[in-house]
Amino acid sequence: MKVLPFKIPKPENNALIYQEDIAVVFYDKLHQHDEIQISFIEKGNGTLLVGDLISSYTENDIFIIGSNLPHAFKSDKNTKTTSKMLSLFFTETSFGETFFSLNEFAEIYSFFSKSLQGFAVTTNKTKIANSFLRMKKASKLDRFVLFLEILKLISVSKSVALSNFV
Repeated sequence: MKVLPFKIPKPENNALIYQEDIAVVFYDKLHQHDEIQISFIEKGNGTLLVGDLISSYTENDIFIIGSNLPHAFKSDKNTKTTSKMLSLFFTETSFGETFFSLNEFAEIYSFFSKSLQGFAVTTNKTKIANSFLRMKKASKLDRFVLFLEILKLISVSKSVALSNFV
């Protein structure tokens, strides 16, 4: 299966991209992009392809997909129900070359190495989901604060790797 390169639409001067996908079918082409993707499935279910993994996804799942890791969310086409996914997109250098290298971020360093294979969060999902839901009406500054909160929560959560790709 061919992996399509994909450019995340990025408004000028935005380092963090917040996106709501609301559709019967998500973008289901196997693709990759430079940005790390953190996604919360608010509603819907289907098949997840990440690297060499084929799995399922359902409501309240939280996935982290690393930079240039091939992936696709294939919604269940037998349903007429609208699916909803909230996502954040960013790179390790979105906020400056050394931002995430600061000592203040030591407790989230493992996030970036784990993201290379992609992973699913298995604990603290309600707290992370609530932070995502608060983003809907948040200002850009508040979204950035919520983003840091989400990173911290993910970093202390249990997780399972999604792929053997590295």
